[in-house]
This record gives sequence, structure tokens and C-alpha cells, in this order.
Amino acid sequence: MLPNLPSTNKKIFTKVNKEIILIHQDSMATMNFNSCNCYLININNKEYAIIDPGCSKRKLYTTLKQNEINFSEIKYFYITHGHSDHIGLIDYLQKKNRGIQGYIHKLDKRFIESSKEYYSMLFDISLLENNKKYKDFIDTIKYYTTPNSTIPIKQSFKMIFDIWNIKNRKISNTFKDGEILPGNLKVIHAPGHTPGMCMLFKENEYLLFSSDIHLSSIGPNFSGNYTNISDFKSSINKIIKFVESGLVKVILSGHGKNPITEKLKNRLLDFYKGIRTKENQLLMLLQEKGNLTLEQITKETFKEYIKRFDKFLHKTKLRDTIVIAEASEMMSNLNILKELERLGKVSKLKRQNEIYWS
Repeated sequence: MLPNLPSTNKKIFTKVNKEIILIHQDSMATMNFNSCNCYLININNKEYAIIDPGCSKRKLYTTLKQNEINFSEIKYFYITHGHSDHIGLIDYLQKKNRGIQGYIHKLDKRFIESSKEYYSMLFDISLLENNKKYKDFIDTIKYYTTPNSTIPIKQSFKMIFDIWNIKNRKISNTFKDGEILPGNLKVIHAPGHTPGMCMLFKENEYLLFSSDIHLSSIGPNFSGNYTNISDFKSSINKIIKFVESGLVKVILSGHGKNPITEKLKNRLLDFYKGIRTKENQLLMLLQEKGNLTLEQITKETFKEYIKRFDKFLHKTKLRDTIVIAEASEMMSNLNILKELERLGKVSKLKRQNEIYWS
């Protein structure tokens, strides 16, 4: 029986061309925020690959049925990076077709195969453990990563973690930069968002699956514990060069409205600007207030986001989980500060085990 998953995006799929079907992500407005755009690629005749199976079961089932595609005909799934919104249907696909072959870059493979590694990818656990504010969050991580755990956790946190659906999964293969996958897709390693994030390039069609260099109104996400801002910038610039040289004329990304065919360079520059805006925000804050701890910086910057998250966490039973968003903001700030330090724009001092920036 298929789950009843409402969505404000009524359009389930779009045929991009004769080979590619876009299955649209679910809307955050329905709390189905563990979702991304995913893509069915016709490899030859009745063989298919699926890129980032992070849509709902209902949308995948409906898309296959309306296009007369059987699960047995999906031979491969390609994961562009190891975040939960890009991997949700791996188990479902493996159950429906036991011979399906999965691929991911080797640097992100462990995040899929170990839930403990996954949460370490998102958050610096030791940093959060030093702050009592995050105790319930840390307890929930321990609950979900410790076999036969008896740690009591709040129902509100359990609801969020159940949506994330993180668990130990198996993925059979890895790919590497420059490799050509079935479907004539060239792997382009694009680290920064995660260490192993990759884009997939269909060169003969001037088409790039850009993963989470997604150009949507959400802007870049750089909140991971292993996020590297310098690498992220380089990966964005890599696409800009592809566009400038005429190699890429269509972008299919992990989020937002797709396909993207107009003003590609301007939209990529706007996406890049999201990182620069955050850098400038922290520089201005430090210039105004002087040396601050990371916690103090996050207290200031998170004020701007409280209303945004309140929209999704308006229910009383979920309100206390806003600390998860605040922890993500802290990681974003830390990553930007590391980049500003690399650029020589801030200096890091350690006093009484707290990090100060000036």
C-alpha cells in the first residue's frame, strides 16, 4: 500500500526530452522536506538509470506506471552525494529489483553505509555536546546510532528523525571523476557541499545534472561538518567555465524548478553570491561587535531565520526541534569563518576552550 503523501507540487513528473524524465521533489510546505528532484534516464530500449532517488514512493510509482516502466528495467541508481534527501528510496529500489546496481563517489559512501558517520558528516558532535541547549538533539542522534538503545528521547525529535530515515544502507559500487557511466554520463567530481559530491555530464546533449549546486531560491547549503567552502566555490566556478565555453546549455539540479535553460551564468553567479553574502554578514558583525564566540555569532545570525523555520515548526509539539536548525546555522557560520581565516580576513584565537574570531 502506498503512503498518502500530500504535495503542493501537483505536477508529478516532466519529460525533459525523449531520454530524461524529471520527477519533481515534494514541497517543504507539507513537511516532506526530505526530498529532491530525481531523474529517470533511458539508457537503451527498456533499460533505465535513476539519479538521486529522493522523491516520494507515490511519485516514483505513478511516474513508472504512466510511462510503462517496470522496476526490473531500472538497472542502476546514481547518488550525487550522501545527504538523506537524495537517497530515501534506495531500500525501496533494492527491494523491487534485487539486481539493481548503485553508485556513489567513494568519499561519500561511508555516510550512506553508517548512520553514525552520517550524523558526523552533518554536525560536529563534540562541539554541540558542550552546549546544554543541544542535549535532546544529541541524545536523539545517540538513540538512532546505538544498537538496542534505551536512551529516552522526545517524540518531537523522533518525528524529525523518522522523516530523515537515516540507517545503515548498502551501496554496491563507487564511481570516480572522469568515469563514463551507463547512459553516457560523465562523472564530474564537485566537492564542497560534501567531500564526494559529483555532477553528471551528458556531453553530447550539453546537459549537466548539477546536484546541490541547484540555483534555487533556497541558495547554497554549507552547513555540513565536512563542508569545505573553498572547494564549494571552485565547483561552482567549474560549471561557470562549462557554461562560458558552451559545453553546458541545460542544467538539471537537485532542487527548485527545472530544467534550467536561461541566464545560466547569471544564475550561477547569484548562487555563488549566496556564499559571499554570508561572508560579508559575519565580517560586518565582527567589525561591529568585536571578538565573539561561535555561539555568540550564531545567536546573532539565527535571529534572521527564526521566522522562516517557525513557518514549518509552528506546531507546539515540534517547536523545540528548532535547535536542529540552529545547530545547522552554527555549522554554516563555522565553515564560513574557516574560509575567512583561510583568506586572511579573520584570525582565530583560543581562550578558555572557546573559539573567538576577530
